[in-house]
Amino acid sequence: MHTILITGAGTGIGAATARKLSALQNTRLILVGRRISPLEKLLETLDNKEIHRIYSIDISDPNSLKQLLSDTSTGLKEHPLVNVFANAGIGGPNDFSHNENDRWSEIINTNLSGTYNTCMASIPWLQKATSAGISNKNIVITSSCLARFGVPHQSAYVASKTGLLGLVRSLATEYARQGILINAINPGWVDTEMARSSIQAMAEGAGVEYSVMLQDQKDLVPTGRFSSPEEIAELVAFLFSGVQRSITGQAIDVNGGSWMG
Repeated sequence: MHTILITGAGTGIGAATARKLSALQNTRLILVGRRISPLEKLLETLDNKEIHRIYSIDISDPNSLKQLLSDTSTGLKEHPLVNVFANAGIGGPNDFSHNENDRWSEIINTNLSGTYNTCMASIPWLQKATSAGISNKNIVITSSCLARFGVPHQSAYVASKTGLLGLVRSLATEYARQGILINAINPGWVDTEMARSSIQAMAEGAGVEYSVMLQDQKDLVPTGRFSSPEEIAELVAFLFSGVQRSITGQAIDVNGGSWMG
């Protein structure tokens, strides 16, 4: 049996991916999030729930995940870590007045540094899987279509998600010969709690109803719809499947045509 790590697993894309991957044979999950309650609720919905593990940690702490993975409760010595979905992240605007309310450090520390911490804590365990004869090893990172263009009042979020694309390219180059493939996914609007909160804030700022702002945002997407978390989960499952071993260092856009490159 092998292990998959998912950060930001409690809700949205992370939870949908956990539900998708929990159905796979010979697979156990380590699910990480900031809050334990959503993880507990998620665990009850998973296939084979008794074999999965949930933990509440802060990935912006450089040592938190490293210490967790070394803990015997994770079972990584018996069940090698083979895939990592570095999905944890936070959204929202930052304050351009650069005062004590500015969220720049909070957003950068979670989205960019936290993802870096996740990769650095995980890679030694992926390398151990190589010595155990496992060739299919992957890291998938959740970036954003906002890494492709600028958005007012979102400088921290855009910078963090753009930085992830550089991180992916560098790490993919460094570890490709060790059989570790590293890619990013750039979702556009996805029907998640985070997206709904963002649209509510936009609606309040514009002085309009939520339903009006929601439709305005859908009208900006060429397909006229938001992606579902399950769609993103399907892509992660494909990248983890081992059916291809040539995609690495890439940013795969899943955004309804919001950005076409």
